[in-house]
Amino acid sequence: MQKRFFVSFLVVFILGVWVFPGAETQAQGRDVEEVEFTVLGNCGMCKDRIEKAAYSVRGVRRADWSQQEQKLTLSFRSDRTDQETVERTIAKAGHDTENFLTDDETHANLHHCCIYERNPELLKKNKVWNVE
Repeated sequence: MQKRFFVSFLVVFILGVWVFPGAETQAQGRDVEEVEFTVLGNCGMCKDRIEKAAYSVRGVRRADWSQQEQKLTLSFRSDRTDQETVERTIAKAGHDTENFLTDDETHANLHHCCIYERNPELLKKNKVWNVE
């Protein structure tokens, strides 16, 4: 009885892998895009806030911010969202990104250890998240 079960399981497994390769990837992540961009911050609280903001956007599959590199690696479904929407959401939460700035009041109201030095180049070339 156990031998039949094992053989049946093996046949189903082999057919599943052979007939439907990548089916899981297609179903889960059709049009998944991965990008990396600058997000300014200082500490573990910043990491939590940045990643939480990114994950709050529908379609985001993975968000990992590196404090050392000041970069966010992001995977998202491009049929549900885009990089601009995620960057605007992170800026709204209090962190300047590669293309969008948080407003001065939100930046000033961050926890004292989270108030990062603002990059003059970003301030010069970018716009506040809620201003077109």
